[in-house]
Amino acid sequence: MGHIVFAAPDIRRFHLHERLRRELIRRGHRVSILCTERDRATFWQAQASDAALLSPDRRTAAASDAELTATLEGMGMRERRRAAQRTLGAARRWLERERPDLLLFGGERSPAHAALQFAARTVGCAVLWVGDGLLPHTMQVDARGVDGDASCRRWRPADYRVVTPDEAFLQASLAHALAMAEPTSLPRADIHVPLASRRLLDAGAYALQGRLRRCWRALAGWQQALPQPTLGAATPLEVSARPPYVAVLLQAARDPRLQFDAGVAPTPEQLLRAARRAADAVGAGLVAVLPPGRSGRRMRALARRVPGTDVLESRLGPVVAATAAAVVTVNHPLAAVALLAGTPVVNTGRALSDLPGVTTTATRAAVPAAGPAACRRGRPALRRRFLTWQLRYGHLWCSPSSPNHNGVLGLAQAVERSLERGADTPDERPRYRPGPTWPLARS
Repeated sequence: MGHIVFAAPDIRRFHLHERLRRELIRRGHRVSILCTERDRATFWQAQASDAALLSPDRRTAAASDAELTATLEGMGMRERRRAAQRTLGAARRWLERERPDLLLFGGERSPAHAALQFAARTVGCAVLWVGDGLLPHTMQVDARGVDGDASCRRWRPADYRVVTPDEAFLQASLAHALAMAEPTSLPRADIHVPLASRRLLDAGAYALQGRLRRCWRALAGWQQALPQPTLGAATPLEVSARPPYVAVLLQAARDPRLQFDAGVAPTPEQLLRAARRAADAVGAGLVAVLPPGRSGRRMRALARRVPGTDVLESRLGPVVAATAAAVVTVNHPLAAVALLAGTPVVNTGRALSDLPGVTTTATRAAVPAAGPAACRRGRPALRRRFLTWQLRYGHLWCSPSSPNHNGVLGLAQAVERSLERGADTPDERPRYRPGPTWPLARS
């Protein structure tokens, strides 16, 4: 059996990691947790005994680590880059000592995660990334990265010719997204609150380093493991705008897709004004879908600066994307719902669905002309092949926040395939089946 390491797991994904850890241990694997921040180590050590904290070097990585340096340069955040470079030496030593078979990344991207991935490659350790998928309650799974770093972004349209489109599967996926169906989650394990003394020590250490924002996380960050409220389902009757309209899917400033994949992304107001010109060119209205939480509240007044813009909440995103004449976004994942409905999509940044004939990539200045071009140059057959491969093979139907039994089985089997062991599991063992939960209940 293999030794699997959860690499700097996010506390918000505690339920997923706990259920996966339990399933892997049941299958005979050893599971460890490796943290790069002391507050996270304090949390995970309270939940599991096999959790370790890396002690970063005081010196930065050597100049010969050019690949890591180039990767971190693209992430910005100079201070965090330096911290990640100091993590590299400690990560190499830990990996060389423990010799794990697989480093599992839970989808969160940061300079520290990049350093861990680079260290794993240098010592010959396999890597597997899982992250939030294009549709609600799905997850990407890839050995190279997620979103803009995914392996499939190097593929050309001709590479999808071997994929047979599954129309029934795509229709079920669209219905699942529009219905905002919530999966039946597995029972949650009890959360062991870290000792107050440990949390105070962590907060004091961060204060001495000048990392004041991290102090709060050290004190109360364990609460991120608690169940989060879900968005209510939306119905078409709640969408006040009348078709035809162009939909703009706005993203929070801290969205990792914006931070790592968009380059110099346009501001929400710039994107809305560009979409406004595109909508005026075809005589359509304009609808802005706000991101959830505090970011959405801040953007509401900003979006209303653009004349004639209808502002809608994030929970209406799937309905709006499916019924719009065109969708404009930087790289919002809900653009996949538009693709399932046959709606043209224009991206201004790198995206998982960035493939000629499937979506159209344009600069902010070229957005007004890109919408009509996307309608003319769309390739429906290629789009169906792309979506079939993504949602059947490149994604797991496992909710990151509310994993069910089928999803955890799929995740465990993906881990075992990455280990190059257990690819052919015994017939009596339950097997993962891709697809929305509710169609599976009928079979």
